[in-house]
Amino acid sequence: MKINKFFALGGVVGPILFIVMTSYFGSIRLGYNHMHQFISELGATGTANAQLMNFAGFIPSGILIAVFGISLLMVLKKQKYAAIGSASIIFFGLGILVDGFFSCDAGCPEAGSMENMIHNAVAPIAFLAAIVGTGLLGFSFKRTPAFYSLWKYSIFTCFISFVSLLALLASLESRMFTGLWQRLLLLSIFLWCGIVGLRIFKLGNNKKP
Repeated sequence: MKINKFFALGGVVGPILFIVMTSYFGSIRLGYNHMHQFISELGATGTANAQLMNFAGFIPSGILIAVFGISLLMVLKKQKYAAIGSASIIFFGLGILVDGFFSCDAGCPEAGSMENMIHNAVAPIAFLAAIVGTGLLGFSFKRTPAFYSLWKYSIFTCFISFVSLLALLASLESRMFTGLWQRLLLLSIFLWCGIVGLRIFKLGNNKKP
């Protein structure tokens, strides 16, 4: 099914686009520190190149990752937990999309404008959705021949991303290494999206999972 193969590549292109845009706009933002600052600060309301980061980074990347989640759902729709996991990945992508439309205030404070509050409410839910999604899909992959080789890796991704999220939350008060933990969290999930997306693309629905 060609459309499903195309959708699966969203798991590859979306994360690459997000990483490239984050790296670029971070490099041209005076004083920006990837180790300690949120990625969302690059798209914060009223800051330099914020709209470009949002409309070239957050929004298209979110759409592509959600489309990748749809490809998972199309392949694994007959399995209950896989369907829930796939829906969680779709939600993760949509969360990135929404956070591109609703930017945080400068510095991404806990309190602020309504837009900032929406951004701060959506982001952790999106992260949790991705973590839960990789875990549920990992257990589903264990029972799916075409994806069996990825089940342990998926569980490992779930564990690493969850630990990174806990470390991120623990760093919020000091803002020390907050950016590092957020990047480790996203990198683990993005790498998983790319690997699974390529697997679906190669299968091309020629084999039934």
